[in-house]
Parts: sequence; C-alpha cells; structure tokens
Amino acid sequence: MLIGICEISLYLPNSHSLKAKRSILTGYKSFLRKKYNISIAEIGQKNSWKESIVGISIISDNRQYIDRVMEKITSDSEINPEIQLLEYRISVN
Repeated sequence: MLIGICEISLYLPNSHSLKAKRSILTGYKSFLRKKYNISIAEIGQKNSWKESIVGISIISDNRQYIDRVMEKITSDSEINPEIQLLEYRISVN
C-alpha cells in the first residue's frame, strides 16, 4: 500500500474576506474530491484572506496511478481562475 501526499500553496486574488476565501476553497475542494476521490483539507494559512495551504492524500497500490492523479490535480489547480498555484510538494511513501 502506498500513500501519496501533496501540499499545495495557493493564492486567492479575488478573496476580500475570510468568508469569501472559505467559499472559494469549498468549491475547489469539492471539485477535486468528486473528480479524483481524494482526501483534502486546508492545513495552513487559515486566518489569511489571500493565501491557503491545502493538504491532499490518496492511497493506492500503484505508484504510477498516484503520480498520474497528483499531476492532474496540480494541472487542474493551475487552470482554476479563482486561485493561483504558488508551489506544491508531492511525496509517496
């Protein structure tokens, strides 16, 4: 069994309050959760209006599957008009 973990740093240029940030992140997390069947949560920058750190995990017995899903998640994050992907780190154990 392998566990893939991705930590994504995001910038939310259209967020002007914590309420707006939560709304944007809820849609983002829901979209990724439904599309890829992953676990996702905000793990950092919770009190910042414009920034967030999101943690994503996936379990599989196939390393290539985990790599492929993580690549698709980062691609989807890069093209999302409501957020800007600042950086990400992926590890598989």
